Amino acid sequence: MPMAYADAGFISFYRPTASPEYRYTEWSREYNSDVLYFKMLNQDVIVLNSRAASIDLLDKRGSNYCDRPDFILFDIMGFRATLTFLRWSPRFRMHRKLLQSALSKAKITQYHALQTTEARRMVRALVARPENWETLLRRYATAVVLGVGFGVSIVSDEDPYIRMAADASYALGHGGAPAGTLVDFFPLLRYIPECIAPHSLRFARKWHGAIRRIHEVPFAAVQREVINGTARASFIREQLEAYDEAAERGETSQMSLEDIKGAAGAIYAAGQDTTWSTTVVFVLNMVLHPEVQRRAQQEIDSVVGADRLPTFSDRPHLPYLEYVLQESLRWCPVSPLGIPHKSLEDDVYRGMFIPKGSIVYANARAMCHNPSTYSDPEAFDPMRYAPISEGGRGEPYPVGQFGFGRRICVGRHLADSTLWIIMATILATLGFEKAVGDDGQRITPTVTLTSGLTSHPEHFPCQVKARCGGVALSAGV
Repeated sequence: MPMAYADAGFISFYRPTASPEYRYTEWSREYNSDVLYFKMLNQDVIVLNSRAASIDLLDKRGSNYCDRPDFILFDIMGFRATLTFLRWSPRFRMHRKLLQSALSKAKITQYHALQTTEARRMVRALVARPENWETLLRRYATAVVLGVGFGVSIVSDEDPYIRMAADASYALGHGGAPAGTLVDFFPLLRYIPECIAPHSLRFARKWHGAIRRIHEVPFAAVQREVINGTARASFIREQLEAYDEAAERGETSQMSLEDIKGAAGAIYAAGQDTTWSTTVVFVLNMVLHPEVQRRAQQEIDSVVGADRLPTFSDRPHLPYLEYVLQESLRWCPVSPLGIPHKSLEDDVYRGMFIPKGSIVYANARAMCHNPSTYSDPEAFDPMRYAPISEGGRGEPYPVGQFGFGRRICVGRHLADSTLWIIMATILATLGFEKAVGDDGQRITPTVTLTSGLTSHPEHFPCQVKARCGGVALSAGV
């Protein structure tokens, strides 16, 4: 059992492996400390369980907490030059600068037409094939990131890119917490035979091919199109053209081909999986809370009407929909424990010594379900964000789901707009209800979340129906 350790939470040689974010949250409350300290196999580990501590260290002192540990297991799984996992280095700064520029809040407006088109294509397909709702949501998320990153289009529900995205999502959602497995602490274990390998290592080896495919296949497709002169505008095309132009001048390109593949992997793996996961969270809660769905639909109807579908210009006029989006992000942060930082130098925080080389986790689950910040945090209640004068509680929008400091997700603005337009389009055109069982009774979904780098609800049954006899659909899809 953990022992009390001054003001810094506790020391423990035991680390939970399955959904550790829940146990860390419990221990934080038990020991009345938002900062937990562990000494595990000679490695100092810090877990931050509040937005205040996370902002203080990872944002305000970001220059000291901008590194990453070595992710041995995720390297085995196939993530090599992916921005998310790169150590603090000139290579990391180069990747981040390019992706941050391409996916800035100002730049992503150029993708609004793509996002809107794909959202409307998705709801039309959902009316025709409601039983495939999870695949169609995956198709939407994949189509957006492929269009933005690669200029590639999804042509059917059976498109190989959707299968690749689903495989990558499974690997990320079931591979365990990064830098927290046995092989991360004992790197030589990566070479042991399969018959005696721990489960996490066998899992990483098994899914290596799936992760490498999302790096290699779309990259190769765009590379061929660039050579043939048929590639559409995209981030990867721009980088490949810069690489070829540098080669023609006899110069060395800023990014190697492996770097470009890594950037591609970051866009594909992280972008589609987090968007899909949050959309599934949204659907689950529309099924469980029909009163929330009705209120959001009424707001959209009053602003948009029945003659057209929502567009991004409607966003400022749909506050309740904004609350639904934020509550979907808070209720189930799709990266609940985040990806750990690593301290570059010794530090002292609130009188607590944090050694150089400490692995630092920001527990987004704990922050988003902190009862000191959110009343009844387990409830899905969009009105918690509304001003008190309007019948709400004035609680703050969640933080932590996109990370902190110099490691905050570069694609967060793209993810935000991708989620908003699909939620708006779904609510304007469709309704989600509980499925009916063989006995004629409604089936209330059981909430079961996956455990790993990403988290999302496991499959649940539901019914999908067009609203108002398809009036909204005929208006603009």
